[in-house]
Amino acid sequence: MLQKLSITNYALISKKIIDFNKEFTVITGETGAGKSIIFGAIELLIGTRSSNKVLKNPKSKCVVEGVFSMNENVVKQLVKMDLDIEDDLIIRREIKQNGNSRSFINDSPVKLEQLKLISQYILEINGQHLVSKMGSLNFKYGFIDSFINDKNIFLDYSDAFLNYVESIENQERIIKKVNNLNEKKDFLQFQLDELSNYNIDQWDEDSIQNQYKIAANQEEINTLLDKIKNIYNSNGGFSDLFSDLETFSTELDTILNGFSSVSKRLKSVKIEIEDIFQEISYKFPSVNPDKNKLNELDQLLKQINFLLKKFNVADLKSLILKKHAVSKELSELSEMDSELLDVNKKVEFFKTKCLKLGNDIYKLRLKEIPNIESKVNNILNSLSMDHADFKIELIEQDSLSINGTDQINLLISVNNSSKYFPLHKFSSGGELSRVALAMKYVSSTFNNISTIIFDEIDSGISGKVASEVGSLLKEISSSSQVINITHLPQVAAIAKHHIYVNKSEIAGVMETSINYLSREDRIQVLAKMLGGDKTGKAALNNAFELLN
Repeated sequence: MLQKLSITNYALISKKIIDFNKEFTVITGETGAGKSIIFGAIELLIGTRSSNKVLKNPKSKCVVEGVFSMNENVVKQLVKMDLDIEDDLIIRREIKQNGNSRSFINDSPVKLEQLKLISQYILEINGQHLVSKMGSLNFKYGFIDSFINDKNIFLDYSDAFLNYVESIENQERIIKKVNNLNEKKDFLQFQLDELSNYNIDQWDEDSIQNQYKIAANQEEINTLLDKIKNIYNSNGGFSDLFSDLETFSTELDTILNGFSSVSKRLKSVKIEIEDIFQEISYKFPSVNPDKNKLNELDQLLKQINFLLKKFNVADLKSLILKKHAVSKELSELSEMDSELLDVNKKVEFFKTKCLKLGNDIYKLRLKEIPNIESKVNNILNSLSMDHADFKIELIEQDSLSINGTDQINLLISVNNSSKYFPLHKFSSGGELSRVALAMKYVSSTFNNISTIIFDEIDSGISGKVASEVGSLLKEISSSSQVINITHLPQVAAIAKHHIYVNKSEIAGVMETSINYLSREDRIQVLAKMLGGDKTGKAALNNAFELLN
């Protein structure tokens, strides 16, 4: 159960600590006083989204903390989450000035998903929009599945269904890729065949260009090489000149002191020159022009340029990459066939698994329906709806959804009619509220939820029915803590505890106050709820009788 709620800097509350009691507690107050602030603060503790718009003082952070009784299911989840286990479960939510929030369980930081997981074992919140949600699949399946003890089957089905969906998505992706590849398969093969006719992987464009340049200019090259060699070897050429230089320097070396270093340098230059001309003769011999080779190189360059232009690439390296890319795409096609075969097997495997589990879930749901219908109708009978009949329609299907292999409809007939309507299309708001309450009563007694919170579940009803609703809420509170925000004096009078919410101006700032009422105060508040601002003797007597 919810033992304590601490609220700091939230909406119209600067700081407030509320100690909650067991059994049935109502919260009343004028419209706009801040009753739903309590509801909103508790919602923060179960992982709803936060915003800095809730900060009363935008310069300070908001802190909401709840202390809950521990139970076996919570302990199991804390162990799975590797969180500390204390005597009580303490959940805290902090909202910073920039809107960011932090969450804590027993002072350990946690994610919102962990809060949501823990909250389902400690409380259930039914807001003002519960009635409008009765048409949603989540509500319908959540209701009927709450009566099935084996929750693992839902986890197994969910896991299989998500794998099935993922396999279908992969299948569609692969099929699309296979179709795209098949559409251009012939073109790709044509490109690869054409490129394979040439040894482009062995071609070196720079080398070929260089060879062509040499072959095209061989005569000029030979002429220039001959001229260089003649400069060295002819009479009076470099060879003779350096021989004379060497002779003269040797003679001077014997006459002039210090000339030896110059003589050595001249000898070194002579050796380097000889080496240069020997390398020229060895590496660059004169070669007779080869027109055949020139023609071959010219044809090769033309082939290269033709292929570059045809395949729209800049150079030979890009052409080689193009060939490899085409080859890879074609090989991917055969790989895709293998992948498609594998994914088809996965699709079929998970589909079969989903159909099997879905059929098992369908049978479990079908088995519970008579018992659920009987209990809900018994409660409706106690809420002055003996003329109504609640029915669950479950239709088995071959198709798969996240909820299984069946389709569920929650139906109602009224005024002893044989015609049934979907609940969410039922026009009477007051009667629909009673149906919702009856469903919540039946599911709560089956699931032993620790705390159930209602936000004006009793809207749209009055008089005798309001008293019946209050009695039903009180009956629920015998096994679960019930907290109900209400405008009905009949419901408020039946509750064991009464919290009154009021809004007042303090130093120019609006502030919400939250207080438990004494018996005397309850009579005054109930009288006001019955008779408006003017609480006459009749209203006070009526309030006194209601409270008794």
